[in-house]
Amino acid sequence: MMVQATPARTLAVAVLLAMVAETGAANAQGTGFYVRGDLGIAITGDAETRDDNCGSPNPFFGCGTTLDSTAGTSLAVGGGFGYRFAPWFRSDLTLAYRPMFDVDGTIVRPATADRPFEADISSVTGMLNGYLDFAGFLPRSKLGVFQPYVGAGIGFAHNMMDDITSHAPTTPGLVETAPGGSNTSFAWMVTAGTGIDAGHGIIVDLGYKYLDMGEFSSDAGQACAAGACRNVDPVVGDLKTHEFSVGIRYGF
Repeated sequence: MMVQATPARTLAVAVLLAMVAETGAANAQGTGFYVRGDLGIAITGDAETRDDNCGSPNPFFGCGTTLDSTAGTSLAVGGGFGYRFAPWFRSDLTLAYRPMFDVDGTIVRPATADRPFEADISSVTGMLNGYLDFAGFLPRSKLGVFQPYVGAGIGFAHNMMDDITSHAPTTPGLVETAPGGSNTSFAWMVTAGTGIDAGHGIIVDLGYKYLDMGEFSSDAGQACAAGACRNVDPVVGDLKTHEFSVGIRYGF
């Protein structure tokens, strides 16, 4: 699958590369390794669920279908390790799991009863992140215990979609089940927040991020209801979240 560049994605990559390039001239003061753990809530918007190709021989929805779907919310649990290159710049590698997304939507076609559909989705992301810490540009203790930051990251998202269920298109009251699937997409994020210095190398991290995890996808297969089956081609959708988190960073 070809990844298309967008202005926001290009900006995220450019910011990250620029921050990494600056580390060669970093002040050695305040450097060192750290580990982190984070817990948050991930809130999605429109999942834009759709046929991968509505004009294929066996579409699940079909061309001319109006779809309204969201992926709901999920906990986000993650951790990682990083290195502070200078008082104003650090970078880390993180791995996070979001297990509780639920795509929920309605299939609307002319002269046909509306049909709700749903599917559970989970996602694992791995990211390389870079952050600018504003306190590092100021005299020590100028901001007290607060350490505000901005950052960006790039990586991958492995998105897993369980079976899709909907009402059968020709038999009201029957539930049709189609196969789920999984795929791996390019992922990127931008973030802002503040650390709070709790002493003894412990930083409490309060953060917000916008995360684009690419697409989720089902597999081609058969959709069945009460023993009657039809061939269907893949369904895809977008997984994008606004996330709010609290975490702990511990520096060595």
